[in-house]
Amino acid sequence: VDLVQDVEVADGDQGSLAYLTNPKVKGKMSTTVKVASTDSIMILNDPWDRLYGYPLAITNHVPSNLTDGAGTSLSANIFGNFNDLLIGEWGVLDVLVDPYSLSTTGATRVTTFMDVDVAVRNAGSFSASQDIVTT
Repeated sequence: VDLVQDVEVADGDQGSLAYLTNPKVKGKMSTTVKVASTDSIMILNDPWDRLYGYPLAITNHVPSNLTDGAGTSLSANIFGNFNDLLIGEWGVLDVLVDPYSLSTTGATRVTTFMDVDVAVRNAGSFSASQDIVTT
């Protein structure tokens, strides 16, 4: 709720609003009760792809190894307007086929390279929590 409020206060709450987190946070929210007086309503309940009315995407690319004064192995949760996330690509995908490095095993090594960068159009369009305990 605080993440949504941060974005709303910064007037970034228009566009493609969604949460982005990792499987550990999803698992923790699915097993944590929402209201202390009940044991049947979890923070994340069916449907599993929505949180607080917004889409919820899960990826292992959101870190689960963060550290701060509260501990280690902390996870992140991001909320924002993903229309304001810019992904810049330049050049082309370079593919290098190397038939020599692994020739004694009968394998071929394929390596790819691509130049990309990520930026946000409006910093107020995003808010993140980086200290979620999932254990």
